[in-house]
Amino acid sequence: MKLMRLFCGCFACATMISSAFAVQFVVKNNLPASNACINGGNSVTFFVGSSQQTVPPGSSSTAMSADLSQLPGLGIQVNNWYWIQPPAVPPQKSPQNPDNSGEQFAINNNCVITGKSAAWFGKGIQTDLIANISAAMSSGTCVITVASNSYTKAVTPNCCAPPTFSTNVCTGPYGATQTGQQWPPS
Repeated sequence: MKLMRLFCGCFACATMISSAFAVQFVVKNNLPASNACINGGNSVTFFVGSSQQTVPPGSSSTAMSADLSQLPGLGIQVNNWYWIQPPAVPPQKSPQNPDNSGEQFAINNNCVITGKSAAWFGKGIQTDLIANISAAMSSGTCVITVASNSYTKAVTPNCCAPPTFSTNVCTGPYGATQTGQQWPPS
């Protein structure tokens, strides 16, 4: 195995190994376009090495090729405001609360999710708790799909933001959701 380069991004660092382990992939965002978060809500940002792309609802990313077989693999973030755990923590700057979701996924060259871990940067809720993440090969391309689950819309009330943002800052009650669902999801 030849180590070619180490790329570090804001979300994760990834080691790019010889192309024998690389997979061509796209990220498909099947989240609905309408939601309580008006600024980028239900968009998905994914991170691999030093690259990141944001995919609007109902769209797919451009195709990329990378070795995702070992963590950190592919980082997936849903750009809505969710309370971090524990939900009793008041809005704050560090760790940012609320925060976007975040999770790392290892995906082999057969397009099978083989591992996952908490986001390598940030403290957001795990992405697979607020969305369904799947992977399937289609015409030689691994399609990683982000779709709604019963907690996708359980954002902070009126999708309020952490104190680092100047508008719509959360004031409580902490742990309350736009949908009235119990937080955190299990």
